[in-house]
Amino acid sequence: MRMLSEALGRRVLLADAPIDGQLRKLSLDTERDFFGAQGCMAVLSLTRARLVRDLHKAQLLAGADLVRANSADGSPLELRRHGLEEDAFAISFAAAELAVAAVDAVPGEGRRRFAVGVLRDGGWDASPEELESASALHASALLAGGVDGLAIEAAAYSCRAPAIVRGAERARAEAGSAATIFLLLRAEGPAAIARSHRAIRYRQMRPQEAEAATHFLGTAELLGGVLPEDTAALDGLLREIAGEELRPALRAGEPRQPAPAPAAPPGEGVVLFRAGRWSR
Repeated sequence: MRMLSEALGRRVLLADAPIDGQLRKLSLDTERDFFGAQGCMAVLSLTRARLVRDLHKAQLLAGADLVRANSADGSPLELRRHGLEEDAFAISFAAAELAVAAVDAVPGEGRRRFAVGVLRDGGWDASPEELESASALHASALLAGGVDGLAIEAAAYSCRAPAIVRGAERARAEAGSAATIFLLLRAEGPAAIARSHRAIRYRQMRPQEAEAATHFLGTAELLGGVLPEDTAALDGLLREIAGEELRPALRAGEPRQPAPAPAAPPGEGVVLFRAGRWSR
């Protein structure tokens, strides 16, 4: 097991560009690619597995230390909206396997890279028991697929977050896993759920904003870009302002491979993750 929590404590990690944003830019067929579930990106881990894996690999080749599995829409509660609830385990298991396969396929050049499963709060109208059960299945599939950590995306004051976290913790305990569980909080300020769980906060910024990047680097554990080409730019930025001791060393004369041109018009912005600390 690659120890993600240890790596986050030692150096700045560079995340990939969010894969669902990249997938939404592509020309895809509703029936063939989505099983008729238009817009459910998680399904593509089954129908377009090579495409998903190659997007992960491209980010790793551009310098990413961490890739996030295509699993944000993989909760049984989300898939229920599309009549795919029974396929929830298979969909998230496939998403995890593709992220892990990409990590294993791209040489780390002396460093460890990580695959993280994503659980997103979809705002469902469900009881705490339903939320916990659905999240436990979602997390179990991701852990079975081999991810190194679980990232829970929830609003800072979401009433659903505690049940989602409990489900993820239950799955981790049942699997006997050492995977790290994080909260990815979209809002600034303290959150009740973050008092007992590790929280990673983020904000948008652009690679050229070196002064701002320097300011936040002291509290940041993870950087990530929205555009595929941001990954290589952020890798270079980290080397300039953080020094080689916080980035894996390149071999003499080896240039950083730029991220490939996106297959569709890019979005905008870069995300900077600010990490909270255990505050129990």
